[in-house]
Amino acid sequence: MTFRPRVALPDAALLALSVTEVWATRSYGGPVALGFACLGTVALLFRHRFPLAAFAATLPALSLGYIWFSPMGTLYGIAAGGTDRRSGSAWQGRAIPGRTLLIGGCALLAATVSFVPWPFRAPVGWGLSDTILAVMLSALLAVAPTALGLFAASRRELAGKLEELAASRERESVLAAEQAVVRERARMAREMHDTVAHHISLIAVQSGALEATAKGPQARAAAGAVRELSRDALDELRRMVGLLRLPLTPGLPLDAGPGLAGIPALVAAAGPGTRGELPAAMVPAGAATLPPDVQHAAYRIVQEALTNVRKHAPGAETRVLVRRSDDVLVVEVRNGPAVAAAGPALPSGGHGLAGLRERAAQLGGEFTASPAAPGGFLVRATLPVGPAAEAA
Repeated sequence: MTFRPRVALPDAALLALSVTEVWATRSYGGPVALGFACLGTVALLFRHRFPLAAFAATLPALSLGYIWFSPMGTLYGIAAGGTDRRSGSAWQGRAIPGRTLLIGGCALLAATVSFVPWPFRAPVGWGLSDTILAVMLSALLAVAPTALGLFAASRRELAGKLEELAASRERESVLAAEQAVVRERARMAREMHDTVAHHISLIAVQSGALEATAKGPQARAAAGAVRELSRDALDELRRMVGLLRLPLTPGLPLDAGPGLAGIPALVAAAGPGTRGELPAAMVPAGAATLPPDVQHAAYRIVQEALTNVRKHAPGAETRVLVRRSDDVLVVEVRNGPAVAAAGPALPSGGHGLAGLRERAAQLGGEFTASPAAPGGFLVRATLPVGPAAEAA
């Protein structure tokens, strides 16, 4: 059982007061009264588990006129909300029929037992003053703990309502944030479709026209390559627009995009100075054993690294290595020094390598990009593909 100081300390204080009260009045009513007083004190130990039984056990001591703390404590527990033995759950918050009648009946019974004298005691005078004082005292003994118990129950109910309200507001905040993300994704999708897709479509059309009218074979080949690349870019752009328009549904399976099977095409498009080492067992049959997001990350790493080689080290000897080592997929792109001078600088946001590092980190892997001797550059990533990843 979990120790709860907010409950245990008041219970211990009440028990101590009741024991002190019994000790102080031990000689007032003889052995019978002392026995009932001890019974009422022991009943306090069970007032949470058996509230009605504990209250009934304190009534004989209350009728003696000397014992107050044990019956008041059990009556407070009933009003505040005890525990039903049969259900094992708190009365508070349950739709128990007649609970108000039960509390009122217990309070009335406590007042009546306190007012009516013990039958074995000496005759009691029924003068007007004595009767009024007895009624006031009995009412105080019954009303005070009942009122405090009802106040505690209302306070606990209010605290529960406040917690529910806070949780509801938090859910509303999360929903509002998700809706804002959905609206932003839709806006991005529209912008990408209306601007970027439009320009890439024009590039594909113009390159196709140039391929048809070019006179030399090299010019036609270059125009054809541009047309194919623009078509591939347009396909990927449309796929990304479709993903952005999808709802934010947890667990919704998404197309991760190109995987290991697309890496040989990247190597071939990079030029004659680029060679790849991609085990045939992994493309495409072996690739099915790897998670799609890992395959897509490997594809993007190779794609970005080869793009950087073409931009910053034209004509450099480049080696692409993709292999599985134990529970990780190793992706390496190493290039030597540039053979030709770099062309005009292309627009760049400078986020390529940072994005690759983020991809690897999201999968629990590592990413490094650093100069390599002599005068080259090395991009290396290790992506976990252990049993847990494969099962996913």
